[in-house]
Amino acid sequence: MGKNIIIILGVLLAAFSAFVCSTGCKKTGPASPYDLAFSPTPTQIIHITGSVNVAVQDKSQAVTGLMVLAIPPSGAATYSAATTTTGIAAFNPPYLEVGNWTFVIPAQTPYPYAPSTITMPVSIANEQANFNSAGPTIQMTPPVPNAYSSSNGGVFVYGLSYSQPGNLLVPVKLQISSLPPNWSGAPGPVTVGFTNNDTANVTITGVSCVDQSPSFSVTGYDFEPTPFPRGASVPQTITRNFSSNVTVTWKTTFINHISYCNLVYDLQGTLTVSESNACRTVYASAQSPNCGCYTSNFDQFHSPNGNTTDSNCGGGSIGFGGGSYGCEIWADGAPANLSVNFTDTNGVNHSGSIQLPLNNNTTTVLSAGY
Repeated sequence: MGKNIIIILGVLLAAFSAFVCSTGCKKTGPASPYDLAFSPTPTQIIHITGSVNVAVQDKSQAVTGLMVLAIPPSGAATYSAATTTTGIAAFNPPYLEVGNWTFVIPAQTPYPYAPSTITMPVSIANEQANFNSAGPTIQMTPPVPNAYSSSNGGVFVYGLSYSQPGNLLVPVKLQISSLPPNWSGAPGPVTVGFTNNDTANVTITGVSCVDQSPSFSVTGYDFEPTPFPRGASVPQTITRNFSSNVTVTWKTTFINHISYCNLVYDLQGTLTVSESNACRTVYASAQSPNCGCYTSNFDQFHSPNGNTTDSNCGGGSIGFGGGSYGCEIWADGAPANLSVNFTDTNGVNHSGSIQLPLNNNTTTVLSAGY
């Protein structure tokens, strides 16, 4: 009986509690969001299967057998592969990470490339990055002024830029084309091309005696076993802004006659080449009026710069720079004819001729300006 009363009271108490809560104890939510425990939002990891490819072209042709490195966005690994006959290196990691991949071509023999790097976003399989060496150029910046005012020459420093619009970097060795006598050139540094836009200087120097307007260009040759030109500058010219003059004279200092066949004239004298702001080589030759009488003995031109024989029969000429030269000229039948000539900086030939005088007056053989 007592146990039944306790059960009945428990049922009544539960019913009362339910009634009270139904009228005043309804919970509507937390007072603030911080009443709830923190629950992190899971990050979605995308796993893509397939390959990512890198194509390499140089001089518009596929590069084969070249080692290429690939680094995924996480940097957790570095993959390597060599280009095939199509110039493509394929990378097949366990899965492709989505994001920016880095591709590197390290320096390696026998390929002439500097370390080259590109990045590419990857979001699907079979995307392709491309390395190429498209059209390097060499540009020169001349100094101001770009002219010299005397045969003493001068020093001229040109700026140089080597630009590579492609992303496959090709270093080159700079070479200067040939220069006139007494001009020299030197690039500094000699090798450029380790960045897309590399710079250097080229110094052109004229010393001693110069009278030409030197024109030159600069070419960059790569480091292949047979160097290949990777670009050349347009020709540059250093202007000569002065006039030059060359005068050639003869003065007879001794006369000797020999009676043999015809009368042989043996004349000794001084040949003088005077140059004003000029650096020319004057060529002189002697012609005998008669080359039929023992020409090897009596048709001769002797000088400090060389000798000729049979001068009227093809003996040739002797070259002289500025200065005075003691000479002896033999001729058969009459004094020899002395002929001189030179070519100026414009390619124009100037010439003159006299019959050697039998007095000791100074005689002008040639006088010309350019």
